[in-house]
Amino acid sequence: KLFGHSLMMPIPDINNTNYMIIVGGNPMASNGSIMTVADVKNKIKNIQSRGGKVIVIDPRKTETADISTEHHFIKPGTDVLFLLAMLNTLFEKQLTHYGKLGALTPQLDEIRTYVKAYTPEKVASITGIKADVIVQLATEFSKADKAVIYGRMGVSTQAFG
Repeated sequence: KLFGHSLMMPIPDINNTNYMIIVGGNPMASNGSIMTVADVKNKIKNIQSRGGKVIVIDPRKTETADISTEHHFIKPGTDVLFLLAMLNTLFEKQLTHYGKLGALTPQLDEIRTYVKAYTPEKVASITGIKADVIVQLATEFSKADKAVIYGRMGVSTQAFG
């Protein structure tokens, strides 16, 4: 109940995003699942035609990976380490932009301290995603005007989901 109710969850605005990282999801097969996007294939292609990127992080080469800008294979069950390394990079390179949300998230210093141990270099051999790729993705994500990380079943149905 992160947001107060099990049915309250953020839904990516795929029509307006210009940088999308999909972790453990295959919207081409699920029609966007929680996004319930009609014609998800063209929605993904529209992101790319706007000059944006669609990055897939998945141990399998899925239908979505086939049409993505980039696909990075990850070792199953290590998504949490990849995401912690991305957070580490955002903090270490001072790529965070809190805006009004800074006042609503007083635990940011605790999070920063916690993720310090999860450097891209440390998790690279565990996840199978090279450290420089993790840094690149975190940097691009932070610099995109409208970015989203979208995770689905592949992220949820594992030990640290």
